[in-house]
Amino acid sequence: MANTTFDEIIEVVLKHEGGYVDDPDDRGGATNFGVTQASYSQYLGRKASKDEVKEMTVDDAKGCYRQDFWDPSRAEQLNEDLREVYFDMVVNHGQRNAVKILQQAANNRNAEITVDGLIGPNTIRAANNVSREDVLLERTMFYANLCFNGSKYADRTSQNKFLRGWVFNRVFYFVKSELQDEVDRLKQIIKELKEL
Repeated sequence: MANTTFDEIIEVVLKHEGGYVDDPDDRGGATNFGVTQASYSQYLGRKASKDEVKEMTVDDAKGCYRQDFWDPSRAEQLNEDLREVYFDMVVNHGQRNAVKILQQAANNRNAEITVDGLIGPNTIRAANNVSREDVLLERTMFYANLCFNGSKYADRTSQNKFLRGWVFNRVFYFVKSELQDEVDRLKQIIKELKEL
């Protein structure tokens, strides 16, 4: 079963995001629990230093995620099956890109909405007609776009080194959790049959 509430989803996000990192190739710069220095500054209402990012608490990160990511994302208006993957995209790609992924996934299923990155009633309605698999496929395409310089397969950007982590920690997590749900369901059926 997919996580559907902020409190459930944020625990997975924090696990995926990990602790403090300041990789020069990461466009987000200094980051802790997935919260960039810029995001933390916005949350605090003033410029945050790298040391403040490094010393950020889990509660501070959760507060930032709720105020600056969850509430504006309108994730609660999506079908329960899409909330977790959508919010994870908001965190990982920014809201505008996450919405574009939703919009394109909907258009791939014959919706006719503008891919503008704005989350309004038309996008929510159209997105609620796509499957999680549709969104994951479109998300994979987004990751690939970050790594290729133009459309040249062999010409990669500095973001290429993050691709494996993005796909394994993000996309495969959702595929694996669905498979685990099915395994659990089948185990329950077997248990019930043995009890007959």
